Amino acid sequence: MEDSRVIERAKQIFEEYKKTKDPSKLNEVIKLLEGRQDLHSLNQLGLVYLEKGDTKKAIECFEKALKKAKSNEDRYVINFNLALALFKDKDYNRAYEILRELVNTPLKTHAQRLLAKVCLSIGDIKHVEEARAILEGFDEPTEDLIVAYIYLGRNSGRKDYLDKAVKYAELIHNKRLLAEALLSYEDKDKIERALDIFRELKDVKGEARALYKLSFYKSELLYEALQKLEESNEGSPQDKIRLLNELYKRTGVIDFLKQAISIAEKEKEYLFLARAYVELSKRENELENLRKAVMYYEEFIRKNL
Repeated sequence: MEDSRVIERAKQIFEEYKKTKDPSKLNEVIKLLEGRQDLHSLNQLGLVYLEKGDTKKAIECFEKALKKAKSNEDRYVINFNLALALFKDKDYNRAYEILRELVNTPLKTHAQRLLAKVCLSIGDIKHVEEARAILEGFDEPTEDLIVAYIYLGRNSGRKDYLDKAVKYAELIHNKRLLAEALLSYEDKDKIERALDIFRELKDVKGEARALYKLSFYKSELLYEALQKLEESNEGSPQDKIRLLNELYKRTGVIDFLKQAISIAEKEKEYLFLARAYVELSKRENELENLRKAVMYYEEFIRKNL
């Protein structure tokens, strides 16, 4: 089969896959194109591997295709596909650098939207601010813009960002993001509204988080938050450690601290364990518990430095 006909057939099968989601179609394209080293075959193969979730192979295909690209148009398209594969492979820094170059090309709009996602995934204030600035340039608010507002509202103390997050979450009818935005306020009424939404969505972890924040207004709700996590098995071990430790701090009941330590030992949360054993040493077996605290500090340093 001639090269152009092979490529057209591969594209046709890939389009059939998009409609049917039949994974055998992807394997059919791979069988048709595997071993071919021309630019269009490599690019199409990369897209197929990306759809299959094999980001490493997708990256390899796009990098090979890029070396064969002669026109700027081909370079732009393949670089965008490469950036998408790197993003899905969690190589955010490489994806970021490629997309920064693409925002000055005809692919500007697509590149900006993906760049915003990359910035949100990097997740520090500088990059989330960059994502916000990009997304505010579009006509319609998006979920990513709301996520940026929530993050910045929580981490930079900008209440106006939280207000915008609530406004746009209501505008696009996204209850989950609305609940997250409301939960970010230090306002009892707003947190209670977030709790109601999490309950409506049957989001037990969200419900527990809301109960935890409300427990600063009604201390008995802290027990309910922990109970929710234990009943649902949805909360992470770290969530349970945090709640048990908070219960210990508020009540002084040593059993809560011991339960937190027990979970932390299974999860190898060395820094928490070091601090917890220092606290436990004030209550019982001082020398033995201080020895354990030192052991866990050393283990934390060994693992992280």
